[in-house]
Amino acid sequence: MSATTTEDQRSNKWGVTLAIGLLLIELTVLGTVFKHLIDFDCIANWGSTVCSTASRALVATYCMIGATALLWMLRPAPLNTLTQAAGERLWPLLVNILGVGVAFVPLGLLGGSQGPVAPIILWAIGLTLILTGIALYVAPLPRWRAFVATEWSTLVPALGVAALAPYLSVYLQPIWSIDWIADKTFDIVVAIFAFTDYDIIAEPARKVIGAGDFFIRIANVCSGIEGIALVTLFVSLYLWLFRKELRFPLALVLYPIGILTSALFNIVRISALLAIGLRGNPELAVGGFHSHAGWMMFTLVALGIIALAQTVPALRKTTAEAPTTARTPLPFLKDPMVARILPFIVFMLSALVASTLSQTPAAVYPIRVVLMLAVVGLMLQYYLSLPWRLDPVALGVGAFIAAYWILIPTTPSDDVAPYGTLTGVLLVAWFVFRGIGTILLVPLIEELFFRGYLEQRLRLGTSTAWVIVSATATALLFAALHGRWAEAFVAGLLFSWVAARRRNITDAIVAHAVANALIFAAAVATQNLSMI
Repeated sequence: MSATTTEDQRSNKWGVTLAIGLLLIELTVLGTVFKHLIDFDCIANWGSTVCSTASRALVATYCMIGATALLWMLRPAPLNTLTQAAGERLWPLLVNILGVGVAFVPLGLLGGSQGPVAPIILWAIGLTLILTGIALYVAPLPRWRAFVATEWSTLVPALGVAALAPYLSVYLQPIWSIDWIADKTFDIVVAIFAFTDYDIIAEPARKVIGAGDFFIRIANVCSGIEGIALVTLFVSLYLWLFRKELRFPLALVLYPIGILTSALFNIVRISALLAIGLRGNPELAVGGFHSHAGWMMFTLVALGIIALAQTVPALRKTTAEAPTTARTPLPFLKDPMVARILPFIVFMLSALVASTLSQTPAAVYPIRVVLMLAVVGLMLQYYLSLPWRLDPVALGVGAFIAAYWILIPTTPSDDVAPYGTLTGVLLVAWFVFRGIGTILLVPLIEELFFRGYLEQRLRLGTSTAWVIVSATATALLFAALHGRWAEAFVAGLLFSWVAARRRNITDAIVAHAVANALIFAAAVATQNLSMI
């Protein structure tokens, strides 16, 4: 009986996951195609009012999806009940696909004489069909009626604020001409780029910064006040919806925390925007990153506020049955799932930031190592509790991978050395940090994520076929992170076999560490660092 229940829950979760993933992919493709991949100047043909309204409608849809995800985190029981039948019926996906087709019809109408009316109507119909199909795939209509009848007092305000957020953020712009925020944002961005290799030109009077052919102006509306206003609105809504669960007035500390975090994220956004433009991608910087990074960061801030409110006991009301001695700060750090995923997120984000802000990303590798050490240290107790044993087979597999990785020739890079212009003690320190990251941290982080988490999630059954499929898929994703993807794909398959052999993920970590240690030693000895 319990096995059947588990399988049912798993199928429901996968139905919801498929629905969310499909919706995000569809909206992303539609937005990218119509905004960046076709030769059509919306403002020149239809005017700024029509174009901005259409763009904000798509952003409002993203906000409503985000609001639904946040509600699911905060009130999982009603939404779990709603989605018990998710994925049981396939015909709603036909409605969804029909909606995608209708939404793409305007591709043949743009630039014609009919104006914006026909395309906008088709987009509205297409978006309605897309969302309707996803909604009915997740739950039949009777379940939706019951859900709305019991949750409308929370659902309506949350979705209403989310839908209005992009419009409010624009129409309230005249009230936030706060010069000192823009001045401080400009000064900090200039200070950040003083530590990079870019020859930056800054004009404080006009708040213009850039180099070569790419310059940006940090106007008042780009100073972060828009994000601060949205965060303030979100915190207000959150405090009101969950006023019975939060401890006041201490919970009001979420306001300054959210505002400060939003301001810092805006500085990161502008710095990344400038770096992308300076690296020769001005269209991506202005047309893509500038349009979406702000909303992505607002979502991260909102999620962080919720995580803080949910995990810090002092912010939540306690019951008489819950003594203060039983409180555990940041309990998610003891979650094995978090221990498998969080370090990999830090590993990938640090790589993204390094490649964006530096022309020689490998030169700042020591900073990435420090960040990885910090997040691993937070959950060191979990890693030490793993069944560590030196398995001769794991050692042999690691040596085999290193052997073919070294013997297959790689041409040394003619570009700047990965450590940049470092010399002397700093160069020695760079090699030490590179070795720590390559030999100790990367095997632990990658194996716990790819073989310890991802492969298990992709394995939807216990048959041999599912084992092969999940291992192959994981190896392909693992290979995508490496320049030498063919060798990495084979290594990924071997690591999966080692981990499955004794059902011990530490065997794969050891094999990976041995391989990386031998490859690193060979790369240093031959001065061919492109081998790593």
